[in-house]
Amino acid sequence: MSRWAFWRKRPPVTAGDAVPPPRRVTADFYWLGDALQLALAWLLPSGAVVVGALGQFMLALVLLTVAFGVWLRLWRSRKKRRAMGRAAR
Repeated sequence: MSRWAFWRKRPPVTAGDAVPPPRRVTADFYWLGDALQLALAWLLPSGAVVVGALGQFMLALVLLTVAFGVWLRLWRSRKKRRAMGRAAR
């Protein structure tokens, strides 16, 4: 933002005061994405195999979540039964 108010005139720029604009360097890293895509296409198997493997992985995660929920429910009920047994004595 300019430090000059809009109603004031800017001082004239002399040749010695003029600063050349900085050289702008643009970085094109599109080749990196293309190289990564090419390497992955060459290294990984076909799409169906990848989708099947991801499906197996997601199924394993779902089954682990269900098993953890069952284990937690059994652990809580066991803890509750123990507490009730201690209170009855």
